[in-house]
Amino acid sequence: MSIRSTDAMQKAIKHTLRTRKLKAEDHKHPVNVLHHEEATFGEKLADKIAAGIGSWTFLIVQSLAVTLWVALNVIGLVNHWDPFPFILLNLLFSVQAAYTGPVLLLAGNRQSQKDRLTLEHAAEEAEKADDQNVEILKAIEKNTEVTIQILRHVEALVSDHMAEDAAKASQQGA
Repeated sequence: MSIRSTDAMQKAIKHTLRTRKLKAEDHKHPVNVLHHEEATFGEKLADKIAAGIGSWTFLIVQSLAVTLWVALNVIGLVNHWDPFPFILLNLLFSVQAAYTGPVLLLAGNRQSQKDRLTLEHAAEEAEKADDQNVEILKAIEKNTEVTIQILRHVEALVSDHMAEDAAKASQQGA
């Protein structure tokens, strides 16, 4: 089954997905509920920081800040607080990298834990589905056996009836 949507509907869906901020009660899947309920403050913070660092907004803001920093120090009229080769800017990048790396690792570890929980949950659900499929197949097999018995009985009745009709026809013809 295919659902076709208008351009306006697609734009509305994309806008909703981009702007919607999830709250704890919005996580309905059991893995998401467990993942968000058991998160410590630091884990939640790491997730938010990682989400921010991995966004276009962060890249654009950082690029503008670096461009402004360099411009003010190269052509600055008032004060060159970080003259070329921009040692202070390099120090700030080093500090940022020193904190960004571990935060991204924390967020990555949480994501791998969530992936593991998701796989475990999917395996449990698949096992339940397999058990249900086995039950359904057993019921189908039982129904098939009953159907075959009924068909054999009907076949025997039809054979008996045809034999009676053949006997009557031969008696009438003689």
